[in-house]
Amino acid sequence: MRKNLLFLAALMAVMALLPSCNGRGGSPETEVEDADTIIADCDQYVRFETTMGDFVIKLYRGTPLHRHNMVRQVRKGVYDGQLFFGIERKYKIQAGDPKSKNAKPGVALGVDEINDTIPSEINPWKYYHKRGAVGQASLRQVNYSTSQQFYIITGAKVNASSLEGMEKKIQKKWFSVLRDSLAQPYAKEFLEYKEKGYKNKSSVLRDKLTKQAEAVMNERPVFHFSKEQIREYTTIGGAPTLDGYYTVFGEVIEGMNVIDSISMSHVDKNSRPVPDVKIIRAVLIDCPEGNQETPAE
Repeated sequence: MRKNLLFLAALMAVMALLPSCNGRGGSPETEVEDADTIIADCDQYVRFETTMGDFVIKLYRGTPLHRHNMVRQVRKGVYDGQLFFGIERKYKIQAGDPKSKNAKPGVALGVDEINDTIPSEINPWKYYHKRGAVGQASLRQVNYSTSQQFYIITGAKVNASSLEGMEKKIQKKWFSVLRDSLAQPYAKEFLEYKEKGYKNKSSVLRDKLTKQAEAVMNERPVFHFSKEQIREYTTIGGAPTLDGYYTVFGEVIEGMNVIDSISMSHVDKNSRPVPDVKIIRAVLIDCPEGNQETPAE
């Protein structure tokens, strides 16, 4: 596990230390005076009130950047009045496009995301795409999430035999992400080599970065789904093909029936529900009774 965490730190360059909050399970509205104040080491809870019913999600303390981002958006009322889009039955529903408010029928949503990002906090050993998982959409830069769009998994059960192939794809993806991350500081050199036709220099530098990425990958164990993940994916459902690609930062703890109803909506050619399904408002709440957890280690 230590090697896993070191690998993720090198790969994703996430913040190293954040201040902690007082206590656990307290009201975010009393503990946070400023919407931009980061709360660390606490689970947070958000209730989404929609035109099809309410649901509650828990935001993990283990993904503080994404958790804080949603807390900030909720406190500012960003999600109020937004529409759901990107509906794919037995897969996921999506929301978080600020341009969806009062959008005309038939307009495609979830495109042209604003250039505001969060460093990824991908940790498939602990937070994965089980049914009900809440994840953050990603831009072309796979080591960053958008600050706005999120999705909720409604995936069906999968066969255990298919998970092995998914593990290999995750390994390849991580290698690609790591190599691209190592190449970013050399963007100007690659551009210069391309403009001047220095194919040999470009190839030598790329080979060097590939070897560096291979060395880092060799220092960590090969990814395998845990017994718990296999059990959840094969008996409850989810979207394991997304593990290692996007940050999972929470889960639905109440109202999964509402999520399922939204996922079964009739949709147009842009996967947008017809009629619209709207978020009336999103509010921060205390930990719902019966969902308390023990403090983080």
